[in-house]
Amino acid sequence: MFAFIILLLALTSFCIVGTNAQSERDENCETLQSEIHITKEEYDDVGRLRRTCGGDIAVTKCEGFCTSQVRPSVVTTTGFLKECYCCREGYLKERTVFLDHCYDADGIRLEDEEFRLMEIKLREPVECKCYKCGVDECQLTPVIHFLQYPGCIPKPIPSFACSGRCSSYLQVSGSKIWQMERSCMCCQESGEKEATVALFCPKAKPGERKFRKVITKAPLECMCRPCTGVEESAIIPQEIAGFAEEGPLTTSAHFRRSSGLQ
Repeated sequence: MFAFIILLLALTSFCIVGTNAQSERDENCETLQSEIHITKEEYDDVGRLRRTCGGDIAVTKCEGFCTSQVRPSVVTTTGFLKECYCCREGYLKERTVFLDHCYDADGIRLEDEEFRLMEIKLREPVECKCYKCGVDECQLTPVIHFLQYPGCIPKPIPSFACSGRCSSYLQVSGSKIWQMERSCMCCQESGEKEATVALFCPKAKPGERKFRKVITKAPLECMCRPCTGVEESAIIPQEIAGFAEEGPLTTSAHFRRSSGLQ
């Protein structure tokens, strides 16, 4: 049986190597010429439309196909080694182009020397070839969370966190060629659950109970989502409700879906 497994692994490795060699010959990522239509508006100092210019501009693009594969692995946590390659630019080159169809706010063609052409700058890809893609690895990870409240003893509880890495990219915008289009993905929560925990507060003021019940949250699932800045108005402190002693916390028994979760 052991000899059969060794033979199977050897055959699998041979197939993978053979496939790689064939795929490398089949890769075809090229820097090609294409034509796009660009329209840009120009405004004066008080925000009134001065002119609208457009034109068909020849630009370069990356196009083709690259080899990707997934193979068994004994050194990765997932049990698979993923290799993904994408056809993209080595760098971006800036150049100046002119839009030669310009119209005023009333739609009348501008023919005078000063306004009949609009100069803009754009960046286009150069030296396209197959590059390794970013790999999304965003997972729900068990952690120990220390709950704290003034005057109370911190309490460690089992919880969850989102941990991993996500792919991002930067490219020339398809609708506004003079701008860049960015996509930044972050490992974030997708849904949340809550748990109610009691903290012992030996420094409670006279007349107050020595146990405070607090509500804490944990991610329900994790996934790569667009990155966003955190607004202060969106940060809500932990809710305080009643004074009751709470037994030992277990993530399965105490965490529940938030009421606002669809």
